[in-house]
Amino acid sequence: MKSILLSVFLLALSCGSPKKVVKETKKEVETEVETKIEGTTETPKVITEEIIAVLKYPNRMEDAKQLVVNSGLTWDKLIFNQDDTKIALLKVPADKSNFWIERLMTSGEFKSVELNKELTLNKIISDIETTFVSLRKTQCYGHCPVFDVKIDKQGNVFYNGIKYVLVKGKKSFKLTDKQFSKLKNMLGKTSFSKYRIAYNNPRISDLPSTYISHNNKEIQLRVWGEVPTELVQVTEYIEDILLAKKFYEL
Repeated sequence: MKSILLSVFLLALSCGSPKKVVKETKKEVETEVETKIEGTTETPKVITEEIIAVLKYPNRMEDAKQLVVNSGLTWDKLIFNQDDTKIALLKVPADKSNFWIERLMTSGEFKSVELNKELTLNKIISDIETTFVSLRKTQCYGHCPVFDVKIDKQGNVFYNGIKYVLVKGKKSFKLTDKQFSKLKNMLGKTSFSKYRIAYNNPRISDLPSTYISHNNKEIQLRVWGEVPTELVQVTEYIEDILLAKKFYEL
């Protein structure tokens, strides 16, 4: 009888043991899987959007690039590169594109910043290629007029008043044939390609700058005693036209 009971006990023990091992093994596998899942780290993919930025100061491209990089954005590449015009392709987080467009515009380093849509670049380049001459004036420590004006190859004038002017915002008009003919003759007597890119003295702080662009070259005028006479005359002629329109006053 004792031998029978012992046999039954051993049989029960042998049948139960594998189940316990399988259960423990399964638990170990589950734990290992859980550990792998918990240890997995994937960097969230940031969706970006392209924006086109036209530099306000083409000869200070590195400053603009540093501003973009320091802001945590991506300076992708230059997509238009001339002496007087440089256009960069930037990448910003798609969910904050409007925020960054506004921030970059208020940085003072860009003429325009906008989303890269299908015809955006073509429109900007077309605008550049049809420009005959452009002029813009920057701020001083006081109340110096701040504006920019562009005259295209048909004699159309596009003015944008920014600060300390009588007329703010955008206005357009057309030069008379006499005015446009005189302007072309005056510019024909200049030597834009031979002029320096800047007539400036950085040690003088409180002076506004005038930037004039023609034939793919932009020149900074700040210390007027050093500026060639022909260049002074062209600048004053354009300003006189705006003064006559009462867009601003001296």
